[in-house]
Parts: sequence; C-alpha cells; structure tokens
Amino acid sequence: MKFSSLGSGSSGNSSFVQMGSKKFLIDAGFSGKKISEKLNNIKVRPEDINGIFVTHEHSDHIQGLGIVSRRYDIPIYIHEVTYREVQEKIGKIDPKNLNFIKGDKTIIGDCVINNFEVMHDAVKCLGYTFEYEDKKLSYASDVGCVNNIIKENLKNSDVIVLESNYDYNMLMTGPYHWELKNRVKGRNGHLSNSEASKLIAQVLCKKLKKIYLMHISKDNNTPELAYNSLYSILERENKEDLEIEIITEEQTKMYSL
Repeated sequence: MKFSSLGSGSSGNSSFVQMGSKKFLIDAGFSGKKISEKLNNIKVRPEDINGIFVTHEHSDHIQGLGIVSRRYDIPIYIHEVTYREVQEKIGKIDPKNLNFIKGDKTIIGDCVINNFEVMHDAVKCLGYTFEYEDKKLSYASDVGCVNNIIKENLKNSDVIVLESNYDYNMLMTGPYHWELKNRVKGRNGHLSNSEASKLIAQVLCKKLKKIYLMHISKDNNTPELAYNSLYSILERENKEDLEIEIITEEQTKMYSL
C-alpha cells in the first residue's frame, strides 16, 4: 500500500491511496487541473485512478469531482444522499461511473474499503478504512466528535490519517464570531488537537507505524501545536518513536506501508 496527501485545508482536500495495482482518490477538492498536476508530481497518471471515494458534500472536498471523473473516465463512490446534494455542482456523470455506497463495505478486486459515519455539519459524512493483504490505512476528516464507531474503525491500523483542526485556546481567543466558534467546537464541527491526540492514544497498537494529522486550521491552529499535542500523548504512552507527519495545503511525499 502507498499513501500521499495531495493537500488538506480550507482551499481543498484530496488524498491518494494505492492498494496493490489499484489506485484511488479520497475526495477531489481541488480543480481538475490541480489534481492532475499533483498526481503527476507523484508519478501517477490521472487516467490510472480506479475510483474516487467521497467523504461529504462540502466544496473543499468535491470541487474537481465531476470534471476529473468525466475527463479520465473515473468511477465515483459516494453515498446517495451526498450525491443528491452535489449533483448540480458536479454536473453529469456517466451512469457507469456512479456508484452509490450501500452497506459498510466496498470490495474492488483484492481491496476492501470500509466506510463509517462521522459527525459533521453535512447531510452525510464518511470516514474510510482501506485494507489490502495485511495492511490497513484509516482516514477520518471533518470529525465533529469522537465516538465508539470511530474508535472501532481506527483500531488495528498501520497508518492513521486524522483531522486535528484547531487549538482550543486559539479558537476561543481568535477572530471568529461566537456562532462560528461554537460550530467549530460543536458535535458537528471539527476535532481539536487535544481530541485528536486522545483518540490516537485510545487506538494505539503494535502495528501502527505512522500518523498523519490533517485539516489544520490557518486561523485557529499551527502545525507545531498539532504536532506537540500528539507527541506529548505518545511520549506518555512510550510511543514517541511513532512517525508523525503534519499535512498542510502542500502535497506530501509518497509513503509506502
């Protein structure tokens, strides 16, 4: 398995996962041109993508979805209620490339992609786990609160990619008006550094090798604060040798599991 974030933040979100010979995107929140350029940067041809898995309907996750699917004949995997929300925004999709996610498991060749619902201010928001042979990558962005569903799905992972959106003190003393502050820290908002770190501590296992922290707020967080919050938890658990990488709006290098 291989993983690379194409970028994460308010201006766009998309990630690449390879499982054997199969290649997938999670979300397509940049322009079609940018997604193509970012894939070329990691030596992946856009036309070789086998599917795009959509987390939810917000524009920073679906901006290039329609055009990339049409241009490169790529299947989309999306919940039906999410599709109803984005249908007009993404334009006409070839019926053969429109796959509604039903149940909690999608099997494509030897690849198993599980989905699980997370709390967020969207009609439906999904996290995913990608399992191939004995490897597992778990991905949860835009998470309002931690619950047992998320914990169970993140267990036994080799790699975890998780939102660490805001620092509580920065949010509360920052420029956002109170309504927006309450939305960010509410059950349908985002995960704080502290909440993300505590969740990681609850799902630590021997096989976990790397943790990515993503969706770092420009206004209410810094990469250093997100990193230090998690590192202090890992240090307490004698797991400070685990690799931590902060995903910003810039693309990350390819990581092989």
